[in-house]
Amino acid sequence: MAPRPDDQARTELQDLVAQASTRRDAEHDRVETEFWQEIDALQSRYHGAQQDIADALGVKRNQILRQTKRYRSTDPTE
Repeated sequence: MAPRPDDQARTELQDLVAQASTRRDAEHDRVETEFWQEIDALQSRYHGAQQDIADALGVKRNQILRQTKRYRSTDPTE
């Protein structure tokens, strides 16, 4: 059986969990940004692509518009 934790062990564990949570949140934000930037590029493939994307994702076209606008790259080189 593992020993009972002391205050230092609990503090260290809380810090490690907070670090892991921060890494997870950062990775989630990165993946979400990449996804919506890719969708933004795909929606201009042909007339009506935005509706087809919305149907494939099971969302409304307005959701596609909002999310692609929110995550659109502000880097002019892209």
